[in-house]
Amino acid sequence: MDSILSMTGLLEALQPSTVLLILLATTFGAIIGALPGFSSVMAISLLLPVVLPMEPATGLILLGSIYMGAMYGDANSAILLNIPGTASSLPTTFDGFPMTQQGRAYEALLAALFGSVFGGIVGVVVLMLAFTTLARISLMFGPQEYFWITVLGLTTIASLKSETLVKGLLGGAVGLAISMIGLDPYWGMPRFTFGSNHLIAGVNLIPALLGLFCLAQILEAASGSERSKPAQQFQRKTSDLKLVLRKMIQRWDVMIRSSAIGILIGILPGAGGPIASTISYNETRRWDKDPSKYGKGAVEGVLASEVANNSMVGGSLIPMMALGIPGNVNAAVILGALLSFGLQPGTSLLNDTSGTAFTFMFGLLISSIVLAPLGYFIIVRLGTQILRVPTTILTPSILVFATIGAYSVTNSMSSVVIMIAMGIGGYFLRRVGIEAAPIALGLILGPIAEREFTSSLLIAQAQGSYLTLVMRPISAILVILCLASIISPLIAARRQRKNLKSAGEATDA
Repeated sequence: MDSILSMTGLLEALQPSTVLLILLATTFGAIIGALPGFSSVMAISLLLPVVLPMEPATGLILLGSIYMGAMYGDANSAILLNIPGTASSLPTTFDGFPMTQQGRAYEALLAALFGSVFGGIVGVVVLMLAFTTLARISLMFGPQEYFWITVLGLTTIASLKSETLVKGLLGGAVGLAISMIGLDPYWGMPRFTFGSNHLIAGVNLIPALLGLFCLAQILEAASGSERSKPAQQFQRKTSDLKLVLRKMIQRWDVMIRSSAIGILIGILPGAGGPIASTISYNETRRWDKDPSKYGKGAVEGVLASEVANNSMVGGSLIPMMALGIPGNVNAAVILGALLSFGLQPGTSLLNDTSGTAFTFMFGLLISSIVLAPLGYFIIVRLGTQILRVPTTILTPSILVFATIGAYSVTNSMSSVVIMIAMGIGGYFLRRVGIEAAPIALGLILGPIAEREFTSSLLIAQAQGSYLTLVMRPISAILVILCLASIISPLIAARRQRKNLKSAGEATDA
């Protein structure tokens, strides 16, 4: 980095008015992220007209801080209510909600907070130091690599919590099937719409997730299911902070690996947080000495998801700032603001004498850091109060927010109908042992996998060889990882059965 421009950017970012703006924007983002159905994209888009009259650096910092705060905030509803605020926090529910059921909500929220802080700081530091080089690496990924990345994400279905592997795979298949409703992305032909014009655009992800996790959860609670009820009492112990920080130090491998996965997935245009957090969770579980503890309240599971989720923020801004190619929708909106200010991505942005780029990056770094005191003293303490709200008040309140969130996606009642249909369907599938997580994973990754697979096939046909699907260097590595991800749960299950059989024989003897 240019030392003079970077110092100018740091001084600008440390102005009291700028720091105050960062605090307010980060808090606003965290609140929006915690509300079911209200995403960071909505918050950034709504405030886009507000920032345009501002100074470029100030406006970009405002949008970036909201982005950073929202990527942390979505973990709170995932942990406390088993309702992911966004698709990125889906893996956080796997261990976060069981911790709440065990009376460990405070510990889980602290793990999400400091995992988010760590991941956010690492992502922004990498953005500041190496964004041009990493942006060029992202150009090496084509449709084949994107397809295998989504397959790697889908292989985590084998390790998601379900009564049996078969039911987990069935849930994933249901999600993939639902994701295919609507127009074919390449040929424009309607599929599985049953003559309904409302399904031409497909099943929107946000209403579907709200139905699967929110409405289905409410229906299950109403039926008296014990597993749907969070702990009515929780212990907020001062030792929980030491416990989480000690775990982060002890499991430094989880922190580093999850940060690297988040940054790598972030720089790939279109991949985004859901893939980053899912792959990070799966790799953490696969490399753990005791993978059986995941899905039952493992702190490492929350850390893996949230570290990757927030390190992805810095990663997604790398191709946007270096090449003008946004890593996801949030980065695309920020790119729109960047262009509206008359700034062009690339080396000219770094060499801009106003130091706007460096002020923006230092502002993001400050936003990541202030998340720690904001979360610890305000957001976590307020969040745990949700568990004290009587169910008779909490349940209808959640339902109202979910309905508003679903409606706001398309401003149409069809989204609310989709939420209701997915909620009822998800409830009955839970009754037969098919969890919502594999279905949601299929819904999230299905469209990406289909799009990239079709592109890969078209390229293979044009080149006259289908080996291009697997023989490109990066593709070959990803194929090996996919096979390892599929085989490792089977080996672990076989080893567990063998150990149980040996223990049974020893008992009989």
